[in-house]
Amino acid sequence: MPAIADQFAANTHQSQPENAVAGPLDPYVPSAAKPWNERRVAHLYRRLGYGATYDQIQQGLQMSPSALVDQLFDNAAALAPPAPPVWANWSFDQYNGDFSLVQEHVRELRRRWLADMLNEGIRAKMAFFWHDHFVAELMIYTCNSWMWDYYSLLHEKAFGNFRDFAREMGKSAAMLMYLNGNLNEKGKPNENYARELMELFTMGESNGYTQADIVEMAKALTGWQADDDDCLPPTFNAAKYDTGLKTIFGKTANYDFDQAHDLIFTERPEQVSHYIAGKIYKYFIYQNADQQVVDGMATTFKNGDWELLPMLKELFKSEHFFEEQLINAKLKDPLETTLPLLKMAGGVHPGTVSNDWLDDVFFWAYILGQELFNPPNVSGWKEHRAWINETTLTIRWEYSGKAAGLLLNSDAMRDNLRLLALILTNESNNPVVVTQALVEFFLRQDLEPVHLQAAVLNFKAGIPENYFLDGSWNLYWDEATDQIIHLLQYLVRLPEYQLT
Repeated sequence: MPAIADQFAANTHQSQPENAVAGPLDPYVPSAAKPWNERRVAHLYRRLGYGATYDQIQQGLQMSPSALVDQLFDNAAALAPPAPPVWANWSFDQYNGDFSLVQEHVRELRRRWLADMLNEGIRAKMAFFWHDHFVAELMIYTCNSWMWDYYSLLHEKAFGNFRDFAREMGKSAAMLMYLNGNLNEKGKPNENYARELMELFTMGESNGYTQADIVEMAKALTGWQADDDDCLPPTFNAAKYDTGLKTIFGKTANYDFDQAHDLIFTERPEQVSHYIAGKIYKYFIYQNADQQVVDGMATTFKNGDWELLPMLKELFKSEHFFEEQLINAKLKDPLETTLPLLKMAGGVHPGTVSNDWLDDVFFWAYILGQELFNPPNVSGWKEHRAWINETTLTIRWEYSGKAAGLLLNSDAMRDNLRLLALILTNESNNPVVVTQALVEFFLRQDLEPVHLQAAVLNFKAGIPENYFLDGSWNLYWDEATDQIIHLLQYLVRLPEYQLT
């Protein structure tokens, strides 16, 4: 565990739960001890997506926690499937060797995903979770049309039936190429996909299967082919399918691709339900899973015929999710250090956030090891404290500061920030009140007095003190937006900013 990450956990005002925080899956009921307040609404939005605007927070406060969770998930699940770009079905030949056009289409889809993270957030983040789960690297499968199909599948199935999702992902050209399913044929089985299907995608490492099961599973998965020479959709080649009997989990039959996938769910439901529930918990809640909560999630998942939405709703409505100790307990991944800042400042795409800004966000995350469409390996990205060490911390500071600096270049974003400060403070001209309000909005936690004092000084920097003392300064000054952005550039360097 990186030492610098431990230091961040120790230095924050909100102590971090080293062990799992106990708590049931009973629905959260607001109380005097656990009020339904702006921090808890923001907590929900930050974990489910990439932050919330002032209006979203206020609207959330007018709803019950359960109703808000239902609304957020139902709206995200009801979104139309992603509309295909003009190049969605292009073969390799249609690019006519124009590599710059290939790269431009990759950038186009990356921008689209980042824009969805910014604008909508929830489905885009859930799709990103599945990207980290069903890993396929563009640098391996190379075809843009396959990239589109993979992207589309991640979004369309993000909240659906996991059993169907796993089966369809296995037949995607991106996965066939990435894990050598295209090389898996009768008489020459390739075990790569069969192994990862059980170890990483459904059951967990060494969890209810044997090497013999992998070998037999590979035979059942033969016949599906994808060829990156033409980038056309995958096809089933019956001549390359192994028609013999296969014995998997002690059951013998002439299993085909679909039947072999389904067998995992019928014969190993405990392993699948606990593995997927635990992975969702660790990604969205905290790295040290509460086993009681995971057990409850797994039961809901399994009993619900592998539908994801009931399990997700139960988790995010729970008393456990809204525990004080779990708020601001998770270290941000690279995208979470920049996108929420733009969103909370009122950024939207298209509009106040340009393509160039999205390219910057992508580049910053890429430098920090989080490249859209290219996870580091089949296991995906390491999470939580793995994101911060002595090297990456200064880079995170730099890029978060640059994200705040982007706001300087937009009159519309400056206007957004001014209006936000005016609303948060009821047009106060007290720099301490303004600073405290902005700290609360962007960090959602208390600062140590020394840091709050420094924040006030950063906000006041460049303005002679006498203007504050005589009350002539106010948020309508031209310089006020510079002051707000200067404050943000200070806040992003604090330990508290690294937490969500």
